[in-house]
Amino acid sequence: MTGIAEKRRRILTLLRLTDDHAVRDTDAVPTAEDVGAADALGLDWPDGQAHVSVYLFPGYDEAAAAQERLQGYGAQTDLFVETAVNGGLLLWAVAPRDDEADRARIDGLAGTFSGRE
Repeated sequence: MTGIAEKRRRILTLLRLTDDHAVRDTDAVPTAEDVGAADALGLDWPDGQAHVSVYLFPGYDEAAAAQERLQGYGAQTDLFVETAVNGGLLLWAVAPRDDEADRARIDGLAGTFSGRE
C-alpha cells in the first residue's frame, strides 16, 4: 500500500483546496493509529481552528467502519463535523460549532470529497 503523502495532490483536488495557499500540512487529529488507519494527512489554516484529517485504509469497508466510530465521537462533542469516504480514504473535518468562519471553511467538504456537488 502506498502512503498518504503520494495521495496528497488527489486529496487537495477532491477537497478543492489546490488553490488555497493558506492551507498547511499538520498532524491528523486523531492520529492514524487511533482510528486504525495505515496513514493520515492533517490540514489546517493558520488563522483559524478548523482542522481536516484524511485517513488511508486498505479499502472502503474499513474506512466506512472508522467513519461510523468517529461519527459517534463527534456526536458527543460540540464540534461541527464534515465526514465522507472515498474508496479507502476517510475525511474527518471539524470546526468549533460557534465559529461561523471556521464552519464555513469546512462546510461542503464532505460533498466534494465524495464526489457530490
